[in-house]
Amino acid sequence: MASKVVSMAEDSPWLFLRKFLRHGTRVASVAPSSRFLARAMCHFVAPDRPQTILELGAGTGAITVVAAAKMHPESKLLAVELDADFAGVLAARCPRATVLCCDVAELSERLPALGVERVELVLSGLPTPSLPRAVNTAVFETFTRCAPDACFSQLTVMPWYYWPLYRRLFEQVDFQLVPLNFPSGGVYHCRRLRPDWREHLPGHG
Repeated sequence: MASKVVSMAEDSPWLFLRKFLRHGTRVASVAPSSRFLARAMCHFVAPDRPQTILELGAGTGAITVVAAAKMHPESKLLAVELDADFAGVLAARCPRATVLCCDVAELSERLPALGVERVELVLSGLPTPSLPRAVNTAVFETFTRCAPDACFSQLTVMPWYYWPLYRRLFEQVDFQLVPLNFPSGGVYHCRRLRPDWREHLPGHG
């Protein structure tokens, strides 16, 4: 089993591509995030104080590894990944993270079971604009309960395109461009969900 996990980790860019071709928009990207994009995503990971950090759509751990290396020794990092193959690679690469192989819709049950009542930072690698509406509703309802004062850092590979969307959802939105990523990408750092966020939630179904 160990050798299989190692080979999958070495093959993770091709694993991403195969998953993308098979599942399309259920996978956010054709490749793992670059180190430049991972660093931007972890901008608000604090090395000087404990945090509870929730990563959504962690993939094979490109961002998780950076967050784990930067965070305070007493911080807790919860990495959520639905795909079992990705989750296996993630767990092997990031022993400091608690890997949850589950749908984000299950977080309302999973977090209390882990004793997590408050989250200080959310790192989202999910393709939020193309997810089913029910999934987005579950994500943002969890956010309102557990992380009302947290920063919601959202990865994108379409710089500024979804700015109006996130401005309708959050009161404060800052965009951090990452031109060295391929393709060029960036991160929306968002705070304070608007009272009417449900009216502007993207998704189908």
